[in-house]
Amino acid sequence: MDLLAQPRLDTFLRRAVAGVLLAWAVGLVLAEVVLQVAASAAVLLALVLAARRHLKLAPDVRAYVLASVALCAWQVVSPGLALLTGAASGWPRSSRYGQVLDSVAGAAVACVGTVGVPWLALAGTVAAGWLFAAALGMFQNRVRWPWEPFAFLKLNPGRLHENFGTETSPRYAAGGIFFHRLRFAHGAIAALGPALAILGSSEVARRRVLAGAVVLGMLVSIYNAFARAALGAALLVSVVALLLLVSGVARKAGLGLIVVLVVVVLASPAWRARMEKAVGNIYGGERELAMTVGWGLVREHPLVGVGFGNHKSAVLARQGESGITDLLATDSHNLWLTVWAETGLVGLLLTLAMHGLLGLALIRRYRAGSLAATGALLSFVGFHILALVHYLPFHSSVHLSFALVWGLGLCEGSDVLRARPASR
Repeated sequence: MDLLAQPRLDTFLRRAVAGVLLAWAVGLVLAEVVLQVAASAAVLLALVLAARRHLKLAPDVRAYVLASVALCAWQVVSPGLALLTGAASGWPRSSRYGQVLDSVAGAAVACVGTVGVPWLALAGTVAAGWLFAAALGMFQNRVRWPWEPFAFLKLNPGRLHENFGTETSPRYAAGGIFFHRLRFAHGAIAALGPALAILGSSEVARRRVLAGAVVLGMLVSIYNAFARAALGAALLVSVVALLLLVSGVARKAGLGLIVVLVVVVLASPAWRARMEKAVGNIYGGERELAMTVGWGLVREHPLVGVGFGNHKSAVLARQGESGITDLLATDSHNLWLTVWAETGLVGLLLTLAMHGLLGLALIRRYRAGSLAATGALLSFVGFHILALVHYLPFHSSVHLSFALVWGLGLCEGSDVLRARPASR
């Protein structure tokens, strides 16, 4: 190659990576399609870097990337294997089948991040986006959404019209720009980790103030969305952040604020009703039914599963026996159970390997003082708390939000938390 062309190509790649990562950050609060386009572009750029032999990954990051690729490959072939074994009667819908790409999204970010990451621009974009989303959620929570969106946006404002309060004091399900309260609230957990990391560890006072405002906005957004699991995960992640990052008076004050928030939640009639319903859901309710049906699929097809993306069709084929509804049939309401049901024991082991390798890599970088890895590790904890009662990959907007944060946590060049590595 021409020696003059090489610097121009390197400059183009750096700008392309920066543009893709910034678009991904915008997609966290704007629209799922933005996230999907950005993730696809990141995978393409990662392949270009690999083809040009420009990828220089640490051994633990390389192991995570390879595990992600192996899981994606298994998801690609699993529907075909399910057809051959008679476990499935057809291929999954294209929209679900296309989600195999989500499995390598975090690895793609870790790869393209070797070119360079616009840290401050990303942080500013996420902060501004979530503060706007929090303000919009406050409006949606108290006012029945009056605007009919353009048809091409394919938005459903009806999700915002469900009243979780009373007739005299209505409280509507806030969903932000996504118009879907669970995508909105679960996606907040992904970005909550980095915000907490900056709040608890940054040496710049104005950054801590801004991070604190973002954390408050996310907690209020989750509260207004009436998302029980997300609120529980957010509180637990906040406690973990306090235990890991601060001590003394700051830790006690933070724990005190969390106690106050819990009291506020319990004082709300709408939230008390939601909590009571949650107990009924788990014991003898809809969630228990979904998990029971999922275990049925696992027992019938333990090795190969019914094929990635085929959970709903497989469950509905047995609807006469189980009585499960169309909405509940989408997944088993648990990450590991759904993965096993769809992709069999092989897919389950590959998913365990991918998440295990990711967790170990993030812990190493947290101990070394990486601010990005600390935020990603807190996000990782939140993901697995939610995964106990939700299959998060079903919504690309949620899964790709976590993927961006995790991939950035494995990138070099993040700020340093402490002058010395953590002793933990």
